[in-house]
Amino acid sequence: MKIKNLLVYNMLKNDIELFVEKFSENLPRSLERIYGLLDRIDNPQNSIKNVIHIAGTNGKGSVLSYIKSCLLMDKQKVNAFTSPHLIKITERILIDNKFVDDEVFVRTFDSLLAKLNQEEIVFFEFMTACALFLFNQNKADWNLFEVGMGGKYDATNTLPMKDLAVITPISYDHENYLGDDIFQITKEKLGITSNKIPTVIGKQSDRVKEFILKNFLSNQDNRFVFDMDWTMTKKKEFYYYEDNEESIRINNQFMHGEHQKMNAATSIASLRFLNKLNKINLSKDIIEKGISNTHWRGRLEKIDCKNNLVELWVDSCHNPSGSNAVATEISKMNFKEKRKTKLIFSLKKGKKINDFIAPFVDVCSEISYVEGNKAHYSYNEITEKISNMNIKIRNIKNLDKSLIYKEDSPSRILICGSMQLVGKAISIF
Repeated sequence: MKIKNLLVYNMLKNDIELFVEKFSENLPRSLERIYGLLDRIDNPQNSIKNVIHIAGTNGKGSVLSYIKSCLLMDKQKVNAFTSPHLIKITERILIDNKFVDDEVFVRTFDSLLAKLNQEEIVFFEFMTACALFLFNQNKADWNLFEVGMGGKYDATNTLPMKDLAVITPISYDHENYLGDDIFQITKEKLGITSNKIPTVIGKQSDRVKEFILKNFLSNQDNRFVFDMDWTMTKKKEFYYYEDNEESIRINNQFMHGEHQKMNAATSIASLRFLNKLNKINLSKDIIEKGISNTHWRGRLEKIDCKNNLVELWVDSCHNPSGSNAVATEISKMNFKEKRKTKLIFSLKKGKKINDFIAPFVDVCSEISYVEGNKAHYSYNEITEKISNMNIKIRNIKNLDKSLIYKEDSPSRILICGSMQLVGKAISIF
């Protein structure tokens, strides 16, 4: 690596490609590199306690956000590490529920960079090391970690002490790294836990659930499984989390969609299990208030775009299961209020384009593509890959306000597929 000084302005203005490209992204999946760096900074991971570790394909960040909100409602001090970010890189590291200070982040980044000695490391591994270093310096009641990809070889899996592991729904994503065998993907995700670690299992397909219980979590006392130990029900217009001792209403005006209700239920299950294990003592009232106050940006979020004719929605979905969930919710909106519906998306290379787009074909009357950075598909690559779908995709050179302001009839616009694109949409409106 040839970085001598951190260009603070570019880094904090979200122009991080300059830095990411200095790191090696196609290295073998291993924990050796990050363990090597952590060893040079006195292994901060070994001093971090009260850890909740979250893996899965979709919903990880939302589940973390719900849990965090409930802990904060109970006056707990919380650190959190999530990825990727929407607008600014410091969003990834929360110290006492505040984005890490710019100067502190830059100082930490530079300090750890100097420890690499020209050795190769993946950018996410390096960011994880920064978070571990900062969390060790800034003690909290709880430390929440979202897995970046997979689980077993994820940099966050260097944490030796975990009070709880949470597994959100598992499906296909990152196949170029994790493979296209759902059981192999599941094995990767479950790599963050064991029979000795209390584990909450969110809603899964029957075959994934059976595979998990048979091969990983045979200790019934140390697991809390959807549709076995807890569930989610709907009574009239409201959703409820339920276990054999408690029923908790799920009410949140910021997080839209049935999939977000399930994410909330998974979060409640996590807190209820910690209660049962006597690790915390959160009341029903605290949990309900925490859930209702949760706001996680970029997750089927309605944006005020200053055009009364336009309903503008953004969502960070980037895989087929995510796009299917969002398309279902947009379809429900169209059923309640028919509007001309448009999709604007971008997608990183390696994603299954046809499967991602398919749920939107019957929901959106117009589909447009915005080219992102070099990690994203080009417009030509997109059109080539969907040539057998008999759909037309427009090319948008750049996302700007004029795309929204020119709408002169009632319309519903969804921007999704890439955190980079969603972050840009949020920042310009």
